[in-house]
Amino acid sequence: MHLTREDVRAFLIKDHSTVVSIYISTEPKAYQSERNSLRFRSALDDTTKQLEKLGLRRPDICSLVSPLRDLLDDEQFWLHQEHGLALFCSDSTLETIRLPFAPAESVRVADAPYIVPLLEGLETGERHALLAVSRNAVRLFTCTRDAIEEIDTGDLRMPRSLSDSMRYDDLQKPESLNDPTTGTGRASSGTAPGGRGDRRHGFHGHGESEVQEKTYVAAYLHQVDAALHTRLQHLGSPPLILAAVDYVSAIYRGVSKYRALTTETIEGNPDVMRAEELHQRARPILEARWRAKVAEARSRFHERAAHGLATSKLPEVIDAADAGRVDTLLVKKGASVWGRFDLSSREVTLAEPTGAKSELNDLMDLAARRTLTNHGTVLILDADTMTEGDAGAILRY
Repeated sequence: MHLTREDVRAFLIKDHSTVVSIYISTEPKAYQSERNSLRFRSALDDTTKQLEKLGLRRPDICSLVSPLRDLLDDEQFWLHQEHGLALFCSDSTLETIRLPFAPAESVRVADAPYIVPLLEGLETGERHALLAVSRNAVRLFTCTRDAIEEIDTGDLRMPRSLSDSMRYDDLQKPESLNDPTTGTGRASSGTAPGGRGDRRHGFHGHGESEVQEKTYVAAYLHQVDAALHTRLQHLGSPPLILAAVDYVSAIYRGVSKYRALTTETIEGNPDVMRAEELHQRARPILEARWRAKVAEARSRFHERAAHGLATSKLPEVIDAADAGRVDTLLVKKGASVWGRFDLSSREVTLAEPTGAKSELNDLMDLAARRTLTNHGTVLILDADTMTEGDAGAILRY
């Protein structure tokens, strides 16, 4: 599952009575499934103990954890993991999410899923799209700082190379770039030899031929960009990083209509770069973009605070998050503040958890859940970056 904010938000709006939230680290492609399932077995034992402390009857406990226990015997499930695993089990559903990072291991039983560790990975590992495009090939990936995966585009009706694009009569004319008949859907993925498209080999990069060639390349890249729009929308319209030589990159930026195209480029011929190398070269871009996003959010927090539109006072943060007034919530990584939030009085009471926590909420997680449910943004920041306390809220009004 490629986690997005919408995935988390959709899970949050479901009604739950009791939810078990489990986070464990796992080993990718473990040779023995027991190496992963043993960690889960320990977490499952902890789950049973917590449910017993909450006073649930033995039959109810068995019914609730039954889907989790069934996973213990699923050898293929444990053989194919990533670096972490999140599981959310309620009386009606079981959600399992493979994580491209190792989370802090934890087990929580509450009336809502524990989501801050998920958001930590979602935000610091914010997913980008990466397009490796040349005259000879088109490859689309999604990537975070921790992982990269190629996206299948075989079902898209677009040219797979410049020569593929040039096999169409309407693309043999330089004026075809502005012809609406050359849009998405006119290209084929066929690569049969021969045909008039072979005259492309007459280009030498000089004079009229150079201008003509640029027109053909622009038409080809225009078709690629148009065809990819639908797939990128399905991926949540992520920022798109180009991997291309300067010549192709400049033309692509001139014809692209994709609004989230980044200014950063992975330079060089992508045809000779495997996915691992593309990922390695993308990571500095991803990290720089994350740092810039954090810096912008913190700067905006201080600017808005001067006008009463930002706060780090916990009661105000909780109240604003619940009321849908939080545009951006900043949360310190690893912060947990336990207490109660009274919906009628809007009062926050802090309390130290002792034994079962059924009557207490992790207020940091509560604020994150309510912010996300109300279509706000949650950023989980390292302790040395977060100077606003445990939480800071940029308010909408």
